[in-house]
Amino acid sequence: GQFECRLRVVGSGKDLHSQSFTVTVLTAPSAPSVSPGLNPTATEDKPFQLSCSSSGGSPDPTVRWYREGVHEPLESVRTLTDQGVTSILTLSPTKEDDGAVFRCTVWNRAMSANTKLEAMVHLNVNYIPRVQIGPENPLRVERDGTAVLQCNVDAKPQVSNVRWTRNNRFIAIAFSHTLHRVALQDAGKYTCTADNGLGKTGEADILLDVQYGPQVTIDSGPGQREAEEGETVTIKCNVSANPPPLTVEWTREGRPDFRQTGQTLKLHRVAADSAGTYTCRALNILTVGGKTANKIGNASVTLLVRHKPGRAQITPDRPVATEGSGVTLTCSSSPPGWPVPQYRWWRDQDDSAQTTTVLATGPKYNIPSAHLASEGKYHCQATNDMGHGEEATVVLTVHQPPRFLAKLQPHVTKRIGDSEFSAMCGAQGKPKPSIKWFKDGQEVSLEKFDISTDESEGRNSVYTVQSTLRFSGRNRPGGNQLMPADRGVYSCVFENEVKRAETTMHLRIEHEPIVVNTPHKVAYDLRETAEVMCRVQAYPRPEFQWNFGNNAAHLTTGADGHYEINTTINQSGGDIYTSILSIANIQAHDYGDYNCRVTNMIGKVRTTIRLQPKGPPEKPESLTPVAIGHSFVTLRYTPGFDGGVHDTKYFVSYRRTADSGDDECVNARRSGAPDSWHEVDCQRNNPCNVTSLDQHQRYIFKMKAYNNKGHSNYSDEASAVTKVDRIPAPQRVAYDPETHSLTLNIAATCLRMVGIIEVLTNHIHEEDWSPLEEHLALAPSGASPTRHEATISSLHRTAGPGGRSLDPDSMFQDDTVLPVIKEETVRVRVKLCLENNIQACGNYVEAEIGPPYIKEASTLSTPTLVAIIVSCVVFVLFIGLMFVYCRCRKVQTKKGSGKDYEMETTTVHPSIVQQPPPPYYPSSGMENKALDMDPSKTAVYAGQNGYGYHGANQNGGEWVNMGYMENSYSNSNNGGSQDSLWQMKMAAANNNANSGSNPEHHHHHIPNHYAGYDPLTHGGYGAVDDYAPYPHLVSSASPDYSRNASRQDYTPDKCRRREHHLESPYHDVSGLPDPYHLMLENEENHPKKPHQEVSLSLDESLESGYSTPNS
Repeated sequence: GQFECRLRVVGSGKDLHSQSFTVTVLTAPSAPSVSPGLNPTATEDKPFQLSCSSSGGSPDPTVRWYREGVHEPLESVRTLTDQGVTSILTLSPTKEDDGAVFRCTVWNRAMSANTKLEAMVHLNVNYIPRVQIGPENPLRVERDGTAVLQCNVDAKPQVSNVRWTRNNRFIAIAFSHTLHRVALQDAGKYTCTADNGLGKTGEADILLDVQYGPQVTIDSGPGQREAEEGETVTIKCNVSANPPPLTVEWTREGRPDFRQTGQTLKLHRVAADSAGTYTCRALNILTVGGKTANKIGNASVTLLVRHKPGRAQITPDRPVATEGSGVTLTCSSSPPGWPVPQYRWWRDQDDSAQTTTVLATGPKYNIPSAHLASEGKYHCQATNDMGHGEEATVVLTVHQPPRFLAKLQPHVTKRIGDSEFSAMCGAQGKPKPSIKWFKDGQEVSLEKFDISTDESEGRNSVYTVQSTLRFSGRNRPGGNQLMPADRGVYSCVFENEVKRAETTMHLRIEHEPIVVNTPHKVAYDLRETAEVMCRVQAYPRPEFQWNFGNNAAHLTTGADGHYEINTTINQSGGDIYTSILSIANIQAHDYGDYNCRVTNMIGKVRTTIRLQPKGPPEKPESLTPVAIGHSFVTLRYTPGFDGGVHDTKYFVSYRRTADSGDDECVNARRSGAPDSWHEVDCQRNNPCNVTSLDQHQRYIFKMKAYNNKGHSNYSDEASAVTKVDRIPAPQRVAYDPETHSLTLNIAATCLRMVGIIEVLTNHIHEEDWSPLEEHLALAPSGASPTRHEATISSLHRTAGPGGRSLDPDSMFQDDTVLPVIKEETVRVRVKLCLENNIQACGNYVEAEIGPPYIKEASTLSTPTLVAIIVSCVVFVLFIGLMFVYCRCRKVQTKKGSGKDYEMETTTVHPSIVQQPPPPYYPSSGMENKALDMDPSKTAVYAGQNGYGYHGANQNGGEWVNMGYMENSYSNSNNGGSQDSLWQMKMAAANNNANSGSNPEHHHHHIPNHYAGYDPLTHGGYGAVDDYAPYPHLVSSASPDYSRNASRQDYTPDKCRRREHHLESPYHDVSGLPDPYHLMLENEENHPKKPHQEVSLSLDESLESGYSTPNS
């Protein structure tokens, strides 16, 4: 509460001073209380209040409303009562507020800042129906289709049904309303209404669009419209469609080029040819269910123009009837005429005095069964009210199929040796029938038969043909005697365009038995069952008898089963009889000759078949080429006796051979000698094909048979020449118009060919090439290309029969020369053809016009030309290298004669900076450098310029690893351009030194004073090039470590002469004889001596006080 302190005067009680204090006792408020509850229900668009109260707090708490998802507090009305603090939130609920969460918070100072008292309210809102119509709006449906109207309602509370209305008329209460076979009257607006009892309904409208293709009608009436000639005709078509048509046009049947756009057809001054059928055609596009479809509607009207018929026409225009069959003639007119014309048919009479008889009326005339008397001219004419048309005429031809006047006897039996036998048949027909004779389905051969035919023409061009087949010919015994081979079925066949007629005769010849296809040998091993076959041809039926060897007793089928005899007849005809003697469990005594004796009433025959053990086959016979190609030869052969082994195989051996006179002629050869034999496995194929042969080559073939018992001898040889695969074209053709000479270059070939030459004198027409009368004979070129020349005699036209002549040796001269052709307009081309077949030719090659500058060289083959060119290039390179070598020697010689060349020249070496040399860093305390054997020092010096004291080549002569790189002699800052040049120079010298010394004699006691000599310093020849970035390749051997080093290797030899140009610190050899040149001459004239080593040490050169690089 509030407390006050007052100061009063004693006695008077007057207030002197007062001061008030407010004391608040902090008390936390109570939890918020919400009404009408934590899950209240409101109605859409009706005001609704939420109240939140809290009591007992000191001071009074702050009460606020929040909505979930919103950070700012909501507006509310705060009231303070004795019961506490109340906050009232007023809402106007909507559908979106359904399910919203509201939060009431309470706080005062008695509570911490982060502590609040809260109450959550979940609001439920009842809202009026929301209606959606589907599946689309407007809903497009094709006529006669199915429409489904869907009404989707969102409401709270939910609705159980809806109300469909159309034009305020109730239709249905279902959420989905289906219309089947939609008609045009079903189109319009449909309304769906929903009510959930909240006092307000929801509704939506859908538009049903019924689409259909164009419906076309024509005003003229029932499909026809008549008009007079010259009249203007107007015809209108009406089109109904949804959606409206995109195009409306008129077309005419049979006239694709006629087209009018619009609904009205207008024809001016119609004529007879204006008559026809006109069609009004409309097009629109339906869109249903997201898909489009083109719809076309049309209607037709026939325009009839009154006119007389035109010229008549009869089909077929060349009628042909077969005797006994029917034929129909059809008449039409163009223009057809209107009104519909009448047709009449008549025919020419034999007696012109007789009146014309009408055969029929109507567009068709039918002859049910034509005969020869039906032939003649038939006429047709069309007539109507407007007049008569021109008549049409056709000629009817009646054909007669071959009809036999005399047939062959069906069965005839004759005896061998009968003579003067013949068969005759005759027939008549129209057109004239052809006659052919056949024996067993194959046309008879005139070598054994003679055919005579008589023909005669009767009335109406009907032919009578009689033919006689006489059994006579040059291949018959006696010229006209019958043979057993004459048996068979003979056919006499007449045939014309109408039909084929045939009569047959079965001829049988009585003759004695004739042995056919009977092997003379059979082979079986012991204990096998042998079959000995005897086959004959005979008529009448023969009898078979068997006996063994000289034993006259007949073999019969016995009870022991050792022999068994079976006789059969060929069911396919031919009077072939076969008897098989079976011998079971063969023993050695069964081997031998078996005699087969065959007898009939005409005669008898006997044949012998030998039974022997199985063995090697016999050689094939009659090896003959039957087909020849450019790379294959097909061989036919007669197999020999197979030795009783049925899996006998046959192998062909062949080789290429040269024809006489053509030994030098070679073609493309396969590997191997020309006369080597090659073998092909034919298996049991007959004929056998040998492939992979060369073209135009002669081959020799021979054959051998193999089985598991051995092989036969070779057959007799057969030869064949393969055909030509490709005829070559000339390599080059040149024609000189001045001399009229023709030059041909031909590659190597073995073909005998001729040159066909053609000329063209008119460059405009390429088809005007004309060949020359003469051909250029060309002999086989053999193994090398050839060149041929000929003279075309002036290329002038002759006064003779025409053409031009070719003169290989200027010997074909024209009798009369007519210079009518300009030489500059002449073109010449040549092709090569086989001499024995002028039709087999290669491609044309057109001649180059002008003198043949390259003649002989052009005849060289490509490999020869390549070899010549390569040889020339190698020779030129050799000369160039020799020239460079001589120049280098000359330059090096000049270097040796100059004074102080290395120090003074400025054209070869980089400039040298005059500065003190790098200090010497000894690796030991030894004074005598010749005895300094410290390996570490050796390693240091071994890295300089490739020289080492105790080793072979340190780096193989590759690069100079300078030992004093940090104190370079040049001004290139350690490793600059001058260093690299000097290193290259040193590498060359060092490499040459290495190559000139034998590692095995590296420590020879007589050192070579010049080996490894620096050519730039001394003008010598120790190195090939002064600056060599690449080392010279030399052979190296392992160094000799088998002996200790000698001081002589490092000290001057007292016995040798002094070389001042080497030991002088000035390196001056000016004015002295060139000792190195003399040394080279001595080395050329004397055997090579062991190489000696340079005695100049690296230490001496370093201590000489000069700044030039070591040499």
